[in-house]
Amino acid sequence: MAEARPGPDGALPPSVLAAQQAAARAGRQRKRAYPLGASADDPKALVAQLAATQALLRAESEVEVSDVVSTLVHDLGGALVPARFGEPATALAVDVSLGVGEPMLPSADPVSVAAMRISAVVPEFLETARLVLARLQGEARRDDEATRDPLTGVLTRRAWMRRLSLAEPGDGICLVDLDHFKAVNDTAGHAAGDAVLRAMGELLLRTFRKGDSCGRYGGDEFVCLAPGLSGDVLMAKCDRLRQTWLREHPQHGAPGGLSIGVAEVGEEGGRAALLAADAAMYRGKTAGGNVTVLSSTDDDGLGRSA
Repeated sequence: MAEARPGPDGALPPSVLAAQQAAARAGRQRKRAYPLGASADDPKALVAQLAATQALLRAESEVEVSDVVSTLVHDLGGALVPARFGEPATALAVDVSLGVGEPMLPSADPVSVAAMRISAVVPEFLETARLVLARLQGEARRDDEATRDPLTGVLTRRAWMRRLSLAEPGDGICLVDLDHFKAVNDTAGHAAGDAVLRAMGELLLRTFRKGDSCGRYGGDEFVCLAPGLSGDVLMAKCDRLRQTWLREHPQHGAPGGLSIGVAEVGEEGGRAALLAADAAMYRGKTAGGNVTVLSSTDDDGLGRSA
């Protein structure tokens, strides 16, 4: 192979310079992408921290993240005590519950290997756990936003129907219809109609529990799935919903208010209960509206009206 010679001005060819620079870079130590960690010189602590970190990567909920941190404390030789009972001599003043349940502190005998491991590993690991938790919460928020009706803030019909598929016997379902809503659009315009729908969504979210699922079924119809609420209990809640609507939004409620059908989920499942609530609601509208109607097999008699 011919030897590479300098050019007329004494400079090496570009290809040779590039090869020399690459070789120089390969010989240098690459910069660390992360710190080595306090447990690097403690094999048992390192194994526990590695296993906990791998578990964090698989965690899918706040509870799972909190459980991983708790397990790590035990693997390091410590225990968990409620913060209100923690002793300064034995407990590290760091809440490892991550907001799940009662605040908990890691505890170990003072001047012990377990105490040294906990103080060296847990605070740093908590920062990692919080990052994972923040990502999970961000994903949950994005998923929630994708399933929300942008006008009313309640679930879209498609998202609510997915929730309905999980309904169990003993859950309650109500279908809410805004009486004479078309007249609002016809006389005051769609902006006024949107204001009515927005107010209805806000009231539903305020009235029902956090674990209940409220959705926009279509147009001026809303639905709610209330796990564990019997028909009678849900009936009373819907009565309060109608009364609050008429009191807070008289311009939207007059002259009809809300027609609401209520049904209890049976062995036939959520879809059958939804059809029953729909039939009950239309019985109420046919009778004049502004009424809460409990579904019944004999299909006679109306529920309470305001």
